[in-house]
Amino acid sequence: MKFTNQQFGELEFEEKHILHFPQGIIGFEYCKKFILVSDEESEPFHWLVSVDDEAVSFPLLEPSKLLPFYVEKIERGDNVTILLIATLRENVEDSTVNLRSPIVIDNNTQTGEQIIVEDESLSMRYPLIPSSQQFVHE
Repeated sequence: MKFTNQQFGELEFEEKHILHFPQGIIGFEYCKKFILVSDEESEPFHWLVSVDDEAVSFPLLEPSKLLPFYVEKIERGDNVTILLIATLRENVEDSTVNLRSPIVIDNNTQTGEQIIVEDESLSMRYPLIPSSQQFVHE
């Protein structure tokens, strides 16, 4: 299959690579089908790219890149991938990730969801480059 995305241009993928998000992503509930794109130029980020809307894509980061203990806070079973949605700014010091609403992908069923973590110690705007003063409670 092929489709065009505003950010990446023409993308080719197989049907088996589509991730199904029955509830969509918060604010983008109409987008139900996505593919995960890895781009060397964007490492360490991955991109969740909507197949339903060519203008929608989200930068994602593996939590272990910032907070090794984070995945322990998310109990979702075996064979899942947990990723954080990033907000990238021109000034990298202003870029953040959302620790309260991660993306959880069930690798067995190719389904995903954005969950809300009920832990108020986790920030919705955790800096990609944390200052020495800032931390997240374990």
